Amino acid sequence: MKAIFAGTFDPFTTGHRNIAERAVRLFGNLTIAVASDTGKNTVSLLDRAEIVRIATLDMRAVAIEPFSGLLSDYLAKNGDCVLVRGVRGMRDTEYERDLSRVYKSLCGKDTVFLMTGAEFEHVSSTVVRELVSLGGDINGYVMPQTAELIKKLYRK
Repeated sequence: MKAIFAGTFDPFTTGHRNIAERAVRLFGNLTIAVASDTGKNTVSLLDRAEIVRIATLDMRAVAIEPFSGLLSDYLAKNGDCVLVRGVRGMRDTEYERDLSRVYKSLCGKDTVFLMTGAEFEHVSSTVVRELVSLGGDINGYVMPQTAELIKKLYRK
C-alpha cells in the first residue's frame, strides 16, 4: 500500500522528518506530497518541494510530489493508498481527526496518525518562520542541510 504524507511543509521541519522516517519504517515507502497553496504559504511550491527533497536525500524509499487542488482529489488519483498525518498533541489530534473524516467522506481514504516524538512536540513551521524572520537560531528545528536555504528563502 502506498503511504502519502501530505502538507504545505512551509517549511519542512525536523518534526516532519521524524514522521517521514517512521512512516517509511511502517510502510516501506512514502510519497511526500507538497501542497501548492492554502493561502498561508510564504515561499513558492517549488522552493518548498526543494527543501523537502534536500531534507530527505538520504531516504531512498521517499518520493517528493508537488500537487495542487484538493488533497482528496490527489488521494483519489493514487489508487490504494493511506494518508499519513503527524500529531503533536490534543489540539492537533482533534483538528486532524476532523479532517480525516472529511477526506474519508470525499475520497474513501483512511488516515494513519503518528504521534510526533516528544523531542519534536514544540517544533512547527510557524515557529521556524518566526525564528528566521527575527534572526533566531533554527538549529534543531530544521535539517542541518536545509538551514541556509530556509534562512535565505524565509528571511524578510
